[in-house]
Amino acid sequence: MTRPVRTYLVVNAAHDSGCLIIFPNSVPAGSVVPLEVDGRPVRVLLTDAPLVGDVLAAELQDCYL
Repeated sequence: MTRPVRTYLVVNAAHDSGCLIIFPNSVPAGSVVPLEVDGRPVRVLLTDAPLVGDVLAAELQDCYL
């Protein structure tokens, strides 16, 4: 069974900035996903919390950005 592609907004609360992350495959909520932001490796926790429309929240796990 295929899950739909999801769109997440990752927000860095320390710098009050965010970036729109679109995952090309479906990753279930509760997963921690490695990403690169500005050339740095980070991890985000994917949630099923809706923000706006179909965009879901993702929590930054690495706070050094």
